[in-house]
Amino acid sequence: MNDWQEGIQYAIDVTKGNIHVCKNVELACQRFLDFMGNRHWEYEFHEKYVRHFLMFVDLLKHTKGPDARTPIKLQPFQIMLISAIYGFRHKKDLTKRMTTDVILFIPRKAGKSTLTSIIALYELMYGEAGAEVFTLATNREQATIVFDAAKGMVESMPSSAQSWFINSKYQLSKKGDSQSMFRALSRDNKKSGDGKNASCAIIDEAAQIVDRNSIEVVFSGMVARKNPLRIYITTASFSKDTKFYEDMAMFESMIKNEAEDNPHWFGLLYGLDPADDWRDESTWKKSNPMHGISIYQHAIEERCAQAKLKPASLNEFLCKTLNVFVSANSAWIDRDYWDKSIGENKPEPEEVFIGFDLAATRDLNAVCTLKRYAEHEYFAEFKFFLPEDGLALIPTHYRPIFDQAVKSKILHITEGNVMDDREVSEYIKQQASIYNIKEVGYDAYNAASLIARLHENSIPVKKVGQGMAVLSNPSKHVEKLIMQNQIKHDGNPFVGWQLGNCEVYEDVNGNIKIRKNEADKSAKVDGIIALIIAMHCSLDHPLLSTSFGFRSI
Repeated sequence: MNDWQEGIQYAIDVTKGNIHVCKNVELACQRFLDFMGNRHWEYEFHEKYVRHFLMFVDLLKHTKGPDARTPIKLQPFQIMLISAIYGFRHKKDLTKRMTTDVILFIPRKAGKSTLTSIIALYELMYGEAGAEVFTLATNREQATIVFDAAKGMVESMPSSAQSWFINSKYQLSKKGDSQSMFRALSRDNKKSGDGKNASCAIIDEAAQIVDRNSIEVVFSGMVARKNPLRIYITTASFSKDTKFYEDMAMFESMIKNEAEDNPHWFGLLYGLDPADDWRDESTWKKSNPMHGISIYQHAIEERCAQAKLKPASLNEFLCKTLNVFVSANSAWIDRDYWDKSIGENKPEPEEVFIGFDLAATRDLNAVCTLKRYAEHEYFAEFKFFLPEDGLALIPTHYRPIFDQAVKSKILHITEGNVMDDREVSEYIKQQASIYNIKEVGYDAYNAASLIARLHENSIPVKKVGQGMAVLSNPSKHVEKLIMQNQIKHDGNPFVGWQLGNCEVYEDVNGNIKIRKNEADKSAKVDGIIALIIAMHCSLDHPLLSTSFGFRSI
């Protein structure tokens, strides 16, 4: 049996510090208890509506996994969420709910599909007449997860309860209400919310939906409903440029008293706090209330170990396991190709090119020395510079990557609060004393004084524009050579991490540009850009063959 009081006790335990959660969840629980205790406003809490929902849950069984065919037992945090949705009613009209907009921001494997399937079935059965319940996702497969789980639950109900529903392949309906429906929507199968009059909309993996219109269309059709219910349920993603992130940021401002509160919104935003160290096991429970239930300690330990060894794995660990927004989800090039290209820095290259990328005064600066031994044989050597104040601005979850880079000496920390580009020019001059530099390519941003010093030392330089027309060809060439393991390097993970931060933009003509995802300004790609600039110089100076088309013997 599911007990409504477990949800109330969860909120109490969180506010007393008995349950370890992040600050946002603590604030949400305190807000929930404050609402319950407020006797001087237009809403009041009625437990009977929560009990009714939980009685419905008691009829349902799990449909997959080791718990298949066993009764569903909701966790305390889930019962608290249900209490917030269904418990608060208008004093003058108990049929009117207070909560209309809900956010459950939670990592993977936290029972999202089970909970939302139950809510969808309950709304179909006990919501308004002619209930229209929809799940929306980025693609058909994701959209049908909740719908298929709900169908499975109906099929596992006692036969008397099964008769409440009409179960067809693509739709569930309430028996006796021909206008009711529960369906899955997605953009890729052209089934959107156009023309719908939704009573309940569940936006699954909302953080991944960049087409805000697909959400707004569904929401706009709910204005005629007395008790609309809009639910965002999602794990973090790799872009903040979404309607979901805007709404979540607004709700976060409300619970932090940074904006006027709106009681129609409720949410539980699980994750790490800004100062938390992702390597600290004690923080893992904060981000996932299903820790030890559906997600186990040893599984997180394995993922954390991979993140420590392979910085490119860190983004996936932070995003999907600890629920932290990070950089691009689809790297420009699979990190495995780069890792398999570790090789020897051989002497006497045929020609040497340098590319450098200068940043703002307190950001990362990168230099790539690209040594060419043959037409398709290169070795890339990297050096990075960062002022002391810039290092202090690095977020806690990325600090181990930078500490490793400093320790390995690929990253040099300069004195002061701003970057002194003389250290960069001295490094390039040092490289020129070792190698016969064919050309130094540069992005003109902030580079005038540095270039003047290189000119004084008779080092050949060339301005390399940063538009697609200029960088597309060298970017594609770098991509091809990396995938063919023809650009060797020393395997420093600081560069591999940057490769994992790259995303590629392609225009209608097939031109590409490599850039970082602006959603995570702390993720760096400067070394990769410097490599592309150096490759641009290499392509401008093709290797001259002395074989006259004949094979050497």
